[in-house]
Amino acid sequence: MSAVSLFSISCSITKYVPEGEYLLDNNDFEIIQDSSYVDNNILNLEDLASVIKQKPNRKVMLKARLHLRLYNLSSQERIVKSSLKNQEKVERKNKKIREKNKKKTAKKPKYASKNELETKLTFGERLRNAGEPPVILDSLALEKSIKQLSIYLINKGYFNNSVEYSIIFNEKKQKRAEVLYFINKSKPFIYNNIKYNINDSLLKKTIDSIPRKSFLKIGNNFDTDILNLERERITTYLFNHGYRLFNKEFIYFQLDTLIGNNKIDLTLGIQNYKHKDEFTDSIIQKEHCRYKIDRILFRISDDLSKYSLDSIMNYRTIRLSFDDKLICKPQLLYHALQIKRSELYSKQKAEITYKKLSSLGLFETVVINFDTVSTKINVNGLAVNIGLKPAKSQTFIMSLDGKNTDGLFGIEGSVSYSHRNIFKRAEKLSISMSGGIETQLLVTSNDNNDITQNLFNTLEFGPRVSLILPRYAFIKDLLPVRHHYNAKTNLSMSLNYQKRPDFTRTIQEMSFAWLIHEKPSITWHITPILINAIYIDKEQSFEDEIAALNDKFIAASFQNHVINGGLYSFEYNGQNDKKVKNVFYLKATFETAGGVLYNTHKAMNKPVDNISTNSYNMLGVRYAHFQKIALDLRYYIPLSKRSKLVYRFAGGIGVPRENLKEALPFEKSFFSGGANGLRAWRARSLGPGSYLDNDFSYDKIGDIKLEGNFEARFPLTPWINGAFFVDAGNVWLINSDSLRPGGDFDKDRFLSEIAFGSGLGIRMDLDFFIIRFDFGIPIKNPSLPQNNRWIFGNYIGNEDFYKLQFNLGIGYPF
Repeated sequence: MSAVSLFSISCSITKYVPEGEYLLDNNDFEIIQDSSYVDNNILNLEDLASVIKQKPNRKVMLKARLHLRLYNLSSQERIVKSSLKNQEKVERKNKKIREKNKKKTAKKPKYASKNELETKLTFGERLRNAGEPPVILDSLALEKSIKQLSIYLINKGYFNNSVEYSIIFNEKKQKRAEVLYFINKSKPFIYNNIKYNINDSLLKKTIDSIPRKSFLKIGNNFDTDILNLERERITTYLFNHGYRLFNKEFIYFQLDTLIGNNKIDLTLGIQNYKHKDEFTDSIIQKEHCRYKIDRILFRISDDLSKYSLDSIMNYRTIRLSFDDKLICKPQLLYHALQIKRSELYSKQKAEITYKKLSSLGLFETVVINFDTVSTKINVNGLAVNIGLKPAKSQTFIMSLDGKNTDGLFGIEGSVSYSHRNIFKRAEKLSISMSGGIETQLLVTSNDNNDITQNLFNTLEFGPRVSLILPRYAFIKDLLPVRHHYNAKTNLSMSLNYQKRPDFTRTIQEMSFAWLIHEKPSITWHITPILINAIYIDKEQSFEDEIAALNDKFIAASFQNHVINGGLYSFEYNGQNDKKVKNVFYLKATFETAGGVLYNTHKAMNKPVDNISTNSYNMLGVRYAHFQKIALDLRYYIPLSKRSKLVYRFAGGIGVPRENLKEALPFEKSFFSGGANGLRAWRARSLGPGSYLDNDFSYDKIGDIKLEGNFEARFPLTPWINGAFFVDAGNVWLINSDSLRPGGDFDKDRFLSEIAFGSGLGIRMDLDFFIIRFDFGIPIKNPSLPQNNRWIFGNYIGNEDFYKLQFNLGIGYPF
């Protein structure tokens, strides 16, 4: 009998349901609507379920009550016995500790007594705590649920609703029942007229100037959620137009339902500010104040509690006070400031100012305070006091870390120096030297090679220098100001030396890039200049093997080349958008190289540098020429605080062009498999297409990639999560290759060449990072004959094609 069968039989979910009681199996709803009227408003079933007082036990993957089954695995009788036995054992040990402490203290009065042991939870108690007791059907909770549902419906405009319930007992499954709630919405109340009651003339004028984007519309259903949205909308607008002390509680609503026919006259009112007269104790109404910025002071100090600082200077419309010397150029602070003198107070501009100052990386603490001041010119004035506590400008870091890349281990270390303010305008200079050793399979190795024989066979090291500017160099005036709150321009250069058993490779890189934050959820990465120079010195055995293969594809992938081009990407991250529940993520990348150079050489009628390949050189080396598009699309559906469903699609196509048309550079090619892709295959071991490689080598790359993933994530214990996943995909070549039959992309057969893998995962959440273990097995292997690709009934004799794959990773795969 399998472990799963044993688990399901030994853990009946009604094991701890008393006789005469019932496990709450499910809550369901039946919406009843009178056909005599039309109501297009659809009730949200999730919202209805959320107000129910008694909910069934949690369900995770495939609707399994995992937490209830964990609870049922424990035995109350055994727990009590084990707990008493454990307490007696601990008490015996503590008795010996007390006696020993007493003797030691008698001899040595200053003896540090040994602490007594604490009783720890038994395995059964830990198991029960990780689980969840059965939810027993409770009639009192049902009555409370009816009241809550009725209140919810009233808040949605169904004032005359009625709610009833029926208990349905499961005849096949004893001790289990579900509750069916019958909801009669009744005819909804709708807005007949909407008017405003504002006694403050200036405030009324301000409200009238709000663009007509009100959530309240005549003819719509009454809805308290919509009223709250309208209240928030008005409050936000006033906050950003001078009304610093306004509060949403000043806004009230009055309903008149006496006009009949389920219609409402709605009055939106704004109360004046009220306070007690200090002499008469009578309530005095006062109009709301509208504030203007009168003065702005920056206080820069290691001790912000100091009132008087050493130096003071003026720059344009701001005043700066600081210790000893100013750590940055005054124009840097001025340009970060969105709050301007003589303008109305704006909460939004204050928040943007805070973000811009914080993003400079120069200050450990940023504090913005507003004090009321009165002058002849500005009666309701505000003094803006911005306190800045400088952070350390220079850091030196050394690190040593373990490394795991698709199951291949290594050790890497780095030494880095950074200066946050190298030119006094928040420019960040970073200089680092990193290196490491790791395990790599030979490019031409097969599955029979023991990884331990190649342990730490790869050496890699090199320096990197980068300079990050907190602004958009050369394009500042081309972009709207709203894009500038976290502007970045990045210049970097690096040299990387790799010594592998197959070859020695040197990679030189230089790039110039802009990072544009259009919105908190939208980012553009624009790299107009990206130059890579790759020099490869192949071992003679490796070169002989490539020559023996007579494979132009492999030969082109492992030759000296220069990549001169650019990279452009758009990224939308819904996790930064608090308005959405189901999170959507999209990253689209376009990369191009060699086009400008090649067209320039052709336009100048320059003779080719390599007659045999009809190609041109750059820096004495043949340069790459290609266009590449990649897409990464993800959709996250939260089921509870720690459970979610994740869908992902990733794909791309790279087209080698005239100057290097044999293949894409190896590092720019697509591959499948690995810890973040098809987890049932090792990286670069799948494809291309249906190509069958009896040597099981790890050089499988392609020009086209399609990949889809599904993952269900659910909690197992407070700090361990589980996952069930299904991965599908493959890579293909654009052009047919006689040495890789079936490797090219064909629209008539590519669907049959999609590989499938599935498995289970465990994630250990250690707060600061997540350790991930994934166990995947191929379900469909496209390298086998077309009618023999699925594992079902096909495992015997094909074990090499359906091996269990273990992946160790840090963080989630997507």
